[in-house]
Amino acid sequence: MTISVPDDVAEQLDALPARQVSAYVTETLRRRRKSDDMRAALRAAGHGEYPYDPEGAVRRLASRQVTPEMREAAIARVAELLERPVDDVRAGFDRPSAA
Repeated sequence: MTISVPDDVAEQLDALPARQVSAYVTETLRRRRKSDDMRAALRAAGHGEYPYDPEGAVRRLASRQVTPEMREAAIARVAELLERPVDDVRAGFDRPSAA
């Protein structure tokens, strides 16, 4: 398979040992697919696409734009996509940000 990539990406790939390029690209695409799936799950659960804004998220939750049921559905889907326990994912969402 042959692909074309921008120069900055090609430089990153050139910096890898030749035998690791395919594994690197494979892992990157799999991570991107999971990320896209998570975003879709969050949108399906009622979450909008917002820039990183912890205070805004708190305001949206407080105004009930996201119901507790929608939040739990999103947490369950994220846990499924990450193959992690729901309680661990919920704890990660509940942890205050360092921002």
